Amino acid sequence: MTPSSSSSSSPSSGKARVTETCADRPEEAPLLSEPTSTTSYGLAIEREFEVHDIGISVDVGDYEDLFSFRKLLRFAGPGFAMSIAYVDPGNICSDLHCGAVAGYKLIWLLFLTHAIGLYIQTLSARIGIVTGRNLAQHCRQKYSRGVRIPLWLICELAIIGSDIQEAIGTAIALYLLFGIEIWVGILIAALLSYVILGIQRFGARKVEALFVAMIAVMCACFGVEVFMAKPDIAKIIDGLVVPRIPANATVQAVGIVGAVIMPHNLFLHSALVGTRRIKRSEGVRKASIREANFYTTIESAVALLFSFIINATILIVFADIYSMNRGNNSIGTMVEEHLPGLVEAAELLRGAFGEIGPLLWAIGLLSSGQSSTATGTMAGQYLMEGMMRMRVSPWLRLFISRSISLVPTMLIGVLATSYLDQLDEWLNVLQSLALPFALIPTLKLAQSHIVMTSDFATSKYWRAFGWVTAAAIIALNVYLLLPLVFMLAARGLLSACAAYASFGLYLFFVGVLVLDSTD
Repeated sequence: MTPSSSSSSSPSSGKARVTETCADRPEEAPLLSEPTSTTSYGLAIEREFEVHDIGISVDVGDYEDLFSFRKLLRFAGPGFAMSIAYVDPGNICSDLHCGAVAGYKLIWLLFLTHAIGLYIQTLSARIGIVTGRNLAQHCRQKYSRGVRIPLWLICELAIIGSDIQEAIGTAIALYLLFGIEIWVGILIAALLSYVILGIQRFGARKVEALFVAMIAVMCACFGVEVFMAKPDIAKIIDGLVVPRIPANATVQAVGIVGAVIMPHNLFLHSALVGTRRIKRSEGVRKASIREANFYTTIESAVALLFSFIINATILIVFADIYSMNRGNNSIGTMVEEHLPGLVEAAELLRGAFGEIGPLLWAIGLLSSGQSSTATGTMAGQYLMEGMMRMRVSPWLRLFISRSISLVPTMLIGVLATSYLDQLDEWLNVLQSLALPFALIPTLKLAQSHIVMTSDFATSKYWRAFGWVTAAAIIALNVYLLLPLVFMLAARGLLSACAAYASFGLYLFFVGVLVLDSTD
């Protein structure tokens, strides 16, 4: 997916020191910087490198010249775990709104965001594979304390926001299935998370198998609804190949980016690839790393293809329901005044397909909420340990995260259930605002010849594509923020100062990350 530079570099004493540091495990020694660099970053990596053991690892075997489906299966797992974030309740709600407002016309944008997501996730995975260290560990070494702590807090805030979405999605699913009150469902969702987390004790493959099973459940549930809807295939193809954004769907189009590409997923994917043990001994090191990059990219592409199918089926089903009910005054009023939420979506499905509609919807939503909670907890664990060196057990990490997110979620669930969907929309905005703070370090590290070596650093064309993508995401965030800033500024001098200062601080911090030099 991301071709690397063709130039090569000679071995050095710096590289030798890294090998000596990991002499007790020579096959797991990382391929790190070339020695022409005397920067503090490169030297610090050489001095402080340590392989982070992530659970029970999977031996992928020796390097093979020819493609092997058996070896692909050995690498399969981290990509499917990563893809869970692309089908979390926030994405489901975004798909619902896009279908209701724009019909089939935003399918192309949904596909584009998944394709861009594949590129970004591939960069993240390559950082973990090539260096043997995850993104959070690199951020700890790369940035000063004054930059690292705000970066960590922003990414933690995004994870907590995602956790709130997942709790809401699970609670709504339990309400639809069993009639349980939303606030009770939120508490049950917190307890169910520990059950899924407990499967980690049985090894990485068991957890990955659970994620694959949940993705299969979502594909089945939402796929059956598409089959029942019998949509117009010609309109679907038109929506996929003809790029356009209806004037009334600008907000939904921007929301797709924030909902689909999640900042914590970059930290997660770079760590999960560490569960695959590849041969790093002299003579096969570069070939083994190239092989790992190749199979990881294929697996990530397959996983995100399934994620796209799930998101597209939801969009298509509700586009079909609304296209058939354009003359229905109640439906039209709902779209104009208040977009349907996850609960109202179940009622629409009941009207279209009978009782089977909301049942399939609730089961798919439950799988989405619970699986994404597990991956969010894992991402938070790697982020906290890697960036701040705070080693916290997954159980305690989940307790802390859920305790923080439980307060606002419970307040909404008890006092203002009707605002759950508005909260979900704002949380999607939060994910979009936080994305540059994970994306920019990923781009900087992936293009660095010090970190990735000349053999695996991204080429200038893919580097340019990455920065154009980052610029587009930042521009979308500015588009989202400016109306809010102007609205707050109109409320008085104090409010205006706070709004403009916050906006300026956001742009300043983005600029600090962009201008920081790794090479």
